[in-house]
Amino acid sequence: MEPKTLIPVYTHIMHRNLPRILTLLLALSLVACVTPRGGQRGDNESAKEIIMDPLHLGIHPDPELGLTDFDAATLFHEGLRLHEAEQPGEALKFFDRLLSDFPGSRLTSTSAFNAGRCLESLERDREAIARYRLIVDGMPRSRDWVDAMFRLSMVLIRQDQQTTAVAELNRLLDRESLSISDRIDAMVLKGESLTAGGKTFVAETVFRATLRIFRQHEREEYLDPAPAARAEFRLSELLYVRFKDAPLRLPEDRMREDLEIKADLLLKTQAGFLRTMRYGDPDWATAASYGIGRLYLELHEAMNTAPVPPDLSPDEVKVYRNLLRKRLAVLLRKALKIFKMTMQLAERTRSNNEWTQSTQREMELVEKQVLRDLKETLDETNDTEDADINTPIL
Repeated sequence: MEPKTLIPVYTHIMHRNLPRILTLLLALSLVACVTPRGGQRGDNESAKEIIMDPLHLGIHPDPELGLTDFDAATLFHEGLRLHEAEQPGEALKFFDRLLSDFPGSRLTSTSAFNAGRCLESLERDREAIARYRLIVDGMPRSRDWVDAMFRLSMVLIRQDQQTTAVAELNRLLDRESLSISDRIDAMVLKGESLTAGGKTFVAETVFRATLRIFRQHEREEYLDPAPAARAEFRLSELLYVRFKDAPLRLPEDRMREDLEIKADLLLKTQAGFLRTMRYGDPDWATAASYGIGRLYLELHEAMNTAPVPPDLSPDEVKVYRNLLRKRLAVLLRKALKIFKMTMQLAERTRSNNEWTQSTQREMELVEKQVLRDLKETLDETNDTEDADINTPIL
């Protein structure tokens, strides 16, 4: 006698005279055989079972889904179709129904992941976290586990849950089977989460370790340069903060030392941004180029607002400020040149991101300031010439 497989079929019968839904479990028999190559079964081969997912049958369409009959695969593919049609709210209904009605389906993990993505699109991050945790906490062997862990960590970072995000990323990094590419991505995220949590020294260590791993393996296999450029950029940002916070203080001897420290930090930060650009990723290259332009604007601002010696009279302070403004004009022109180069780079690489948009805004502001300073300089020159002409000869 050939073995048989029982296929559970859940039938929802909607009867107008009954106040509730009656569920009947039907047992159907199916004989399934696997035939070897050549069209003949081997003498020692036996029939094999085929386990099929449950099926919901109904008389009236489901009020939420609009379907009368459906199984896990139907829900999954309809959810995918709606998600691709950029209808995450509608797609979510199908993925969530699959999770509730078919918890044992082979599509459960992927449906939980897709439900999380839909919820992210709807800016419902807390609910997205719950869907991703179905996978990372309950399905450690799922093929979606690594991707779910990445999405979970990114949502936690976005929700400013930095400590939890670092803990989850450590779980991810402890996974021995993690690929080099995924390991680099996870380390970059960890460094960013540590930075956001104020642990900049540890973050710097993580970023440097990320770059070492990239350099160790880049010749063995192809590695996307974007994560390495991102790590280098984040390191440069940490230096940028130190540069920006470096004070300029009186007396003059101290200010001279402060200027040397600030100039040294500028050069180190600029070198980091240049290394970022060398990785060749268009987006991070424009970000780094914008960062270099900001360095010169920050230096201009710091020197222009630095304290003046207290023994100067009001007239002397005015003269001092005018002379300083003329000397510092070179920093504005340099920043403007870098911003223009950044926009040219963006046009060549077709990069349109937050950095290019910021560059455009900064460039317009600096252009106005340069023109204003030039006009004031010309007016002062004309006033001086007029004064010379009208001065009587003694």
